[in-house]
Amino acid sequence: MKKTLFTTTALGVFAASSAFAGAPTVTVGGYADFQVGSADQESIYESANFSRSTHTATDTQINIDVEGKTDSGLGYGAHIELEADVNRDSNTAGNNNAEQGYIFVESGFGRVEAGATGDAGNALKVDAASFARATGGIGGDFYKYVDLSSSNAAANNADYYILPGLPSAVGLPGEVAKNNTGAGSIYKDRAYSNKISYYTPRVQGVQLGVSFTPDQGERGTSSGFSGNANNGGIEDVWNVGLNYKGQYNDLGVEAAITAEWGDAETNTTAANDGLEAYSAGLQLDYAGFTLGGSYGAADEFGSQTSFGEELSYYTAGAAYEFGPFAASVTYMNSKIESQGAANAPDSEFNNLSVGADYKLAPGLTPYVEVSFFETDDNAADTATTIDNEGTVFIVGTQLNF
Repeated sequence: MKKTLFTTTALGVFAASSAFAGAPTVTVGGYADFQVGSADQESIYESANFSRSTHTATDTQINIDVEGKTDSGLGYGAHIELEADVNRDSNTAGNNNAEQGYIFVESGFGRVEAGATGDAGNALKVDAASFARATGGIGGDFYKYVDLSSSNAAANNADYYILPGLPSAVGLPGEVAKNNTGAGSIYKDRAYSNKISYYTPRVQGVQLGVSFTPDQGERGTSSGFSGNANNGGIEDVWNVGLNYKGQYNDLGVEAAITAEWGDAETNTTAANDGLEAYSAGLQLDYAGFTLGGSYGAADEFGSQTSFGEELSYYTAGAAYEFGPFAASVTYMNSKIESQGAANAPDSEFNNLSVGADYKLAPGLTPYVEVSFFETDDNAADTATTIDNEGTVFIVGTQLNF
């Protein structure tokens, strides 16, 4: 009942103002990105796909935007993000030909989005990755070039939270750490699961957003239906973001508070946490300079194991933009406390990322980025439990169209 009530209430406030008008317009855009990445990490983690230190990668996407407006001023449309990447195996399980797809309606009452897309908290959050350059600094592509959870190292029992943001947007920490070795589809499924979101108009610089996700395991069509006994699954997820933007003479200020909570699905093999997390961030802009950071924590974040885990992280950074040139330095530290479980030690992750880019032509932006990361499972190092640390260097060019 509460799911139906939220949906019908959010959509109903727009119905009275609708009236027929001309057909909506369709706009096609997207981006194409090519990069070369080179990584240096502990030798025990240099196995399988990471036995080579240098790799090339492409990331291409087609965006389709549909927009219309009724005679009475009701806006409506859709946004579709189609993956256009070239895969070595087009039949690989978990590959989706669309990353996001949702419809929206908006008026003076605000905006409603429904479909497979990110949540309101992630859209309104503020952290150091919000203004990072190149691939995104601490929220960028560094993790794709290193193996943070090698099967050759017993230390892979530890989970590492390696990207800023709340768990619904980032995914479970172990899955994110293994994102480069096969769990990337799980990460994306949780970030862009089917949901309905409502955003208020921005009034006096303040905007509120609320999202409801019935089941984080469901994304896209009915072929992705998920039951209520999904191991590690989270259902009935509420996500809230409150954002403020203000300008005081030459000083720009942006701040945000986000929170989310949800219930654990039935788990017949192990105890499973629900979801309870929050974050706060602040950003200041002056004369081309940007300073900012954030703090986040989770008492519960959907661990599939029989032990409890608590998460905390913070970010900090600075950026400078002058004409077509921009550069940034961003840092993230995260800690996961395993509550004393022997098979999953406490863990800590650090990443310092420096990036720069240059707008060479309209839409064409070459970039360079170097990240210095370190993992620590807080256990004594042995031949198979050595901590990982290293450097990731990425150079590339992105074309937005």
